[in-house]
Amino acid sequence: MALRGTRIYLAADASAVTAAVVLEGVKGRRLGSVAREPLAASLLVPGAAGANLVDPDAVRVALGRVLDVVGRDHVTLVLPDGIARLVLVEPPGGTDPREYVRFRLAGSLPWPAAEASVDTLEAGPGRVVGAALRRTTVAEYEQVARAAGAQLERVHLAPLMALAGLLRARRRDAVHALLGDVALCLALLRDGALVALRCRRRDRSPGEASRLREEMRRLSSVAGNGQARVDLVASGSDASRLLPELGGGPAPRLPPAALPSGAEAGWLGSLLA
Repeated sequence: MALRGTRIYLAADASAVTAAVVLEGVKGRRLGSVAREPLAASLLVPGAAGANLVDPDAVRVALGRVLDVVGRDHVTLVLPDGIARLVLVEPPGGTDPREYVRFRLAGSLPWPAAEASVDTLEAGPGRVVGAALRRTTVAEYEQVARAAGAQLERVHLAPLMALAGLLRARRRDAVHALLGDVALCLALLRDGALVALRCRRRDRSPGEASRLREEMRRLSSVAGNGQARVDLVASGSDASRLLPELGGGPAPRLPPAALPSGAEAGWLGSLLA
């Protein structure tokens, strides 16, 4: 396959840092090498406000180890779930989607709205997903990645990447649970469009799967599915652990052999969608 480019994706979450090489060719993308380095508990705590890196030096060392495997050029930094506020909106005609998202989220941000960096993702006719995150939080992750030697070119947010993959691949109508280590998004897809979205912190105490299953079904009902059957699909951090209790099915995944143990990530699967 003729290659048009190679890009390295570097991600950090509470449990580990991950780096992946994605090869872009005329027939699409394929996965090259992947490296994962576990993090000890509480070294990195993703959150919307306050410092996320409890031990920046330890995180820098872990990032350096995975970059040693995949390289340091043309790096896209992937920020974790749990650091941004997300919302699904229908901006009025003639308005700037980013400014509308800033307006809608301003009252819920745990920091002044003027300090927010806002991004959007087209999600279907007239709809966008908006994300607002604090600029100082973005800078915190950028600084530690650069300190590890990463030559950063882009910064993306993991849940937006995962949602973009679902929409691009026109995944089947279902409620999709996109799981990060500390936060998740529930996305209801219908006819290839995103019609409902809920994002929150995870409660990983016993019974998480059964609570998640009921929440996914309520989201489908509130969004207008009524009593119609809805598929429940999970992908991302430790999805395989939850699936037996969830009673749903896995999203299309990369071949297990392609990933190191524990490297489940919705953003990573979305790159090959």
